[in-house]
Amino acid sequence: MKNRILKAVSLSCVVAAMAMSGTATGDEGNEKRFAESQVRNDNMKAFGAGFKRISAIMKREAGSPAEFPTIAAKMAEAASKAKATFELDTRGYEGYTHAKDAIWENWDDFAARLDKLNTDSQAFLVATQSGDMAQIGPAMQALGSNCKSCHDKYKDD
Repeated sequence: MKNRILKAVSLSCVVAAMAMSGTATGDEGNEKRFAESQVRNDNMKAFGAGFKRISAIMKREAGSPAEFPTIAAKMAEAASKAKATFELDTRGYEGYTHAKDAIWENWDDFAARLDKLNTDSQAFLVATQSGDMAQIGPAMQALGSNCKSCHDKYKDD
């Protein structure tokens, strides 16, 4: 049972890390980000770094599960700031961004997804504090699923 949970969490981490990888790479080519895009990128980069670290731990490439609560706390902090970084409609701004216009065209849906990201991040933090993989696994899967669904609809890669 524990092995199955570890595999499921590891898969979720890999999927989420892949979804975040575009965000974590910084500027594409020589294009410069405008200030609001940079703030969003930096915040989501911090969130994505958590997924990458958890993935490495789950694959036993580095670290220890004892780090999960610290990592989850940083992820939860970034998630709590995410919605505010998108509130200003930056369609038409000059410079680089991954944000699709669909964000502001469908603000209620996008904002609800960010609210869910915040809720899921807090649940993941609580799960990691328990140290129980039976709680951590499902919480991580929910969080990763949320990230992917939002990126599929609202992020240019």
